[in-house]
Amino acid sequence: GSFGDISTGDAPAGTFNEPWGVAVGPDGSVYVTDTWNHRVQKFSAEGKPIKTWGQYGQPLPEIPESQGYFWGPRGIDVDSQGRVYVADTGNKRIVIFDKNGKYLTEFGTAGFDPGQFDEPVSVTVANDGTVYVTDTWNQRIQSFIPSEASEVSEGTGGELIFLPLAQWDVNAWFGQSLDNKPFIAVSADNHVFITDPEGYRVIEFTASGEFVRTWGDFGVNADQLGLASGIAVDAQGSIWVTDAGNNRVLKYRLP
Repeated sequence: GSFGDISTGDAPAGTFNEPWGVAVGPDGSVYVTDTWNHRVQKFSAEGKPIKTWGQYGQPLPEIPESQGYFWGPRGIDVDSQGRVYVADTGNKRIVIFDKNGKYLTEFGTAGFDPGQFDEPVSVTVANDGTVYVTDTWNQRIQSFIPSEASEVSEGTGGELIFLPLAQWDVNAWFGQSLDNKPFIAVSADNHVFITDPEGYRVIEFTASGEFVRTWGDFGVNADQLGLASGIAVDAQGSIWVTDAGNNRVLKYRLP
């Protein structure tokens, strides 16, 4: 990667303007949210550009091609079927595409009710298909379950929809700075891990929102964080966190 700004007309595939999110598909393809170029980029496992999609804008029902417009997308994840989930932060929605960038569906609008968002930064999909979102400025986590529309309403053709499952408040994410963008990850046993960037810590919950533990404090030592940002859980259950304030990655083992 290198810098490219699409607003100047000089941002070919493989260039970025603040890439915030990265995810790997079941076939090894790598997907990146190129945030301020308002697009998603797809690469081979070796880093070869395959495809880009998206542009700046707001989706409008009367303009079908605007379904793939973004406003500062950040989080991204891929499920076991290769569907790509993008947190379209500025447009306050989660958008789902197939592995080739074809629009499938979306959920979310602006607001505080279940299924609504205010600054959805990160999205992750658990092994059971449950989708978790950091609803940052509403200071809560929301989870959703996929369902065929035909199961909910007869005659809808089986379109994939996402239904609100649970919401819980978090005692974190108080600031609205450009740095205070929390990310989320889910372990194999469905425990939910979030970063609290300006709280310099990680918080763990059960899938239903019960608090488990928190760790971290401000500083530069191995048990401290300068700005907790991205987070992931590996196959062995270790937690990886990008410490943006100290320009490093930290790996934790749970007790």
